[in-house]
Amino acid sequence: MEADKVLIVDDDPVVRNLVSRALADQYQVVEAADGREGLAQAASEQPDFVLLDVEMPGMNGYEVCDCLKQDAATRDMPVLFLSSRGSVRERMLGYEAGATDYIVKPFEAPELLATLSLLGHFIRQREALNQQAENASQTAFMAMRGSSELGMAIQFIESTYNLQDFASIAQRFFAVTGQLGLRCTLMFQTRQGRNFYSPRQTLSPLEKEVMETLFDRGQSFNDFGCRTQINYPRVALLVKNMPLDNQEAYGRYKDFLPTMLGTTDAKIHSLDTEQALLEQTRDLTESFRVVRDTLVQVGQNLQSTQGEVINLMQATIGELDGRIPTLGLEDDQEKYLINTLDTALESSYGIVKSGEDARNAFNSVCRLLDHLAERQHKLVEAASNREETPQHYSQDEDDQITGDVELF
Repeated sequence: MEADKVLIVDDDPVVRNLVSRALADQYQVVEAADGREGLAQAASEQPDFVLLDVEMPGMNGYEVCDCLKQDAATRDMPVLFLSSRGSVRERMLGYEAGATDYIVKPFEAPELLATLSLLGHFIRQREALNQQAENASQTAFMAMRGSSELGMAIQFIESTYNLQDFASIAQRFFAVTGQLGLRCTLMFQTRQGRNFYSPRQTLSPLEKEVMETLFDRGQSFNDFGCRTQINYPRVALLVKNMPLDNQEAYGRYKDFLPTMLGTTDAKIHSLDTEQALLEQTRDLTESFRVVRDTLVQVGQNLQSTQGEVINLMQATIGELDGRIPTLGLEDDQEKYLINTLDTALESSYGIVKSGEDARNAFNSVCRLLDHLAERQHKLVEAASNREETPQHYSQDEDDQITGDVELF
């Protein structure tokens, strides 16, 4: 371990020689004969301690100490005054100038060595405490930053509840990644195919091809250069500027982004299912209408056919009633023919009655279909109203994603 360096600033060469000999075995020693030379040596040598005489020609020790404390390069150097005057006033002046200690001449070498040793121990403790404080500050900052990112994730999850289209989901996602300084592209796998989204609204064909290739491989994380693609069953995220020079942030983003992607994947599945059910409901409604119209038409045709049959039978019987007497039939033949016609007529009335019952059944089915169609129509109307009012994200909205979450 390299020895500490001590700068001795004193206009008396005898004092400089005595102090140098006392410190030579344990410290590196640098000398200066006056205040201005001492300032120059302090700037160039960067000593660990400065032993400074108070009474010197030109600049006195207090003035030199004041200059050292005003310079950013030397302000942290511990200054020990060496003076033949040890009054309270002299010591107070040294303290006000920024000195660490005040040693009265004449002094013994062991006293000076003990003072420097104790001061060095104190400085090392202070540096260790400063390092601990810096580490604690960085840890607290990382925790605050992680808490802020968690807050943004929670706000994103809450904001997706009422979103009803894929573009709005992507827009909200980019609102978060934009605050993190990440440039991203999203791909959604839906029933209609693959949809690509970017804050710039344009993607090159090569970028789409790369995303699809990595998505089809099925690997969750794909790192190449400063780019990372994270894949879920229905969504892929390509980050194009991962912070490779900051491994702490790099790891934090790789832990944070999947939280949002999992929510996005579930929302895409929900919207896809909802749209499929909506399409199915519309198809059922149309099917109900077609079946109802068909049944109504069948009922009308049946009623019309039955009426025509009755009219034909009645016209036939009327014609036969007029011609039977002219046919020269025996009484039993005439009676048989009339009975047969009456039976046929009764059968026709029975068929008409059965047709009437069938038509009534058709009407009941039609009313049921009307009821079901009305319910399906209301479902379609409600879903359509939600689809027609997508909640697009805007930076001017009150519910901006800021990372601030009220837990209570």
